Amino acid sequence: MRILKIILLVVSVVIVGYFIGKTLRSTSVVGEPTELKTTHFVITYKGTYEEEARAVADSLEGNYERIRTNLNDPDHEIINVFIHATQADFNNGTGLINSGANGTSRGPNEFHFIWTNWFNSVFPNDPVKTAIHEFTHCVQLNILIKEAQRELPPEEIQNFDEVFETKFISEYPPWFWEAICDYEAGMVNKLSVKYAMRKKPTLRSLNNSNQIYNVGYTIIEYIVEEWGEDKLPQLIRSYVDFESVLNVSESEFENGWIDFVNKKY
Repeated sequence: MRILKIILLVVSVVIVGYFIGKTLRSTSVVGEPTELKTTHFVITYKGTYEEEARAVADSLEGNYERIRTNLNDPDHEIINVFIHATQADFNNGTGLINSGANGTSRGPNEFHFIWTNWFNSVFPNDPVKTAIHEFTHCVQLNILIKEAQRELPPEEIQNFDEVFETKFISEYPPWFWEAICDYEAGMVNKLSVKYAMRKKPTLRSLNNSNQIYNVGYTIIEYIVEEWGEDKLPQLIRSYVDFESVLNVSESEFENGWIDFVNKKY
């Protein structure tokens, strides 16, 4: 009985502490949309602290040249970044009805994400890394769009958006789209990798599975260690053509990746 009382007391203290902390945060964060401008980004935030927005700004600027150099990104316009405090704010700001995502890119020059913490998420991730992840989506789109504009026949330029979107959706592998972002953001957890690999995923199965977020880093890590980082921009521009860029078939690549993960993780 005494142990039960102690447990109930501890639980009560945790619950009270949680609600006190949540209340204090909600009354002390920035209450109106506020802009923070840096060299390459305009960050709009609300419902977070200024220092949290600055942490995002510092990380984005600190990784800007590295990622763009790694992926051979052409000239990039200023990127608009929107930090949201809740899932509802994120969904309203992006127009993604009933979404459970914590980040999304809206073309090459805009992305949104949630500043996750223990007050708005059951399992909060690192929101600064989420920002880097979404920025890498913008870089990929910038590369692909400018490559497509360069190659598109003049008579089709008026239908560019439709033509590009159709090609991107039908041909660019979703697993690669996410994996390279996780790699550039350093999103990897050995336990998560082991868990996901128990299900023996294939690249194609990862196109429609959240497990890509558990193993995506390792796929790009394998490419970099086996063929070199300079293959990444070639893979982007080729829509991940293994044969032409890496001189292997998809099945050979997949088997090599699985062996790599089993040995390293």
